[in-house]
Amino acid sequence: MDDGLNGLGEIVATQSTPQQIADHILSAIAVGALPEGTALPPERELAAALGVSRSSVRAALDRLQRGGFVDRRRGRGGGTFIALVSPAGLRGVADRLESFRHGQRGALEARALVQNGIARLAAQRRTDEELALVRRLAADYAAQHEAGPARAADARFHAALARAAHNEELAAIAGGLDLRINTGFRHDPFSAELARRAALDHAGIVEAVAAGDAERAGSLCEEHFRTTTMLTAPGGSGAAG
Repeated sequence: MDDGLNGLGEIVATQSTPQQIADHILSAIAVGALPEGTALPPERELAAALGVSRSSVRAALDRLQRGGFVDRRRGRGGGTFIALVSPAGLRGVADRLESFRHGQRGALEARALVQNGIARLAAQRRTDEELALVRRLAADYAAQHEAGPARAADARFHAALARAAHNEELAAIAGGLDLRINTGFRHDPFSAELARRAALDHAGIVEAVAAGDAERAGSLCEEHFRTTTMLTAPGGSGAAG
C-alpha cells in the first residue's frame, strides 16, 4: 500500500464519508494534482488507509463516475482513472469545492504555524550533516521540472528539516496535518512559476538555518506554507509547496 495513504483513518469522519472522499479527490483534480489518466489506488487500499468500508469508497467513486470525473475499467489493466474533465464540469461543483477548501483552512493555518516552530528549532539544533542534507534536498527540488518529482522532492526537503529540529512531537504533528490536508492526494497546483517561487523559499530557509537565525528561519518557513498552500484553500492561486 502507498505510504502516503497510511494513517488516514483518523481524519475521515463517519458522517457523509463517501462525500468527503469524493471531495478530496475532486479538489486534487481541480488544481491539477490528479491529471487525466492518473490511476487511483484500488478500492481495498483506499478503504484500509481511510479506515472505512469498501462500500464507502465504492460509493464515493460511483459519485465521481456519475459526474464524469473518473473512468472505471474492468479486466487486466483495469481500475479507476481520472477522466478528461472540462472546465464546465468543474464549474458545476464549484460550490462544493469552495466549501471543502474553506473547511481546510484551519488545518492549513495550523500546519504553517507548526512549520514555523520546526524551522526555528532546526536553526538552533541542526548538525553540519543535517544542514548539508537539507541544502542538497533544496537544490534537488530546484532541479525538478515536473509535478510528481517536484512534490516528492518537496516532501523530502521538509522531512529532512523536521528531523533537523530534533523534536519528534512536532514532526508527528506536522505529519498528521499533512495527512489530514491531503488524504493521500496532494492538492497543491504546479507550474514553473510556482515551483520557482517555492525553490527560492527553500533556499532562503536553508540560509537562515545555516546562519542559526531561528526567528528568520521560522518566519520564512511559515510564510512559505501560507503562500504555497493557504492561497489554494479559498480558491486563490496557490503554489507548489
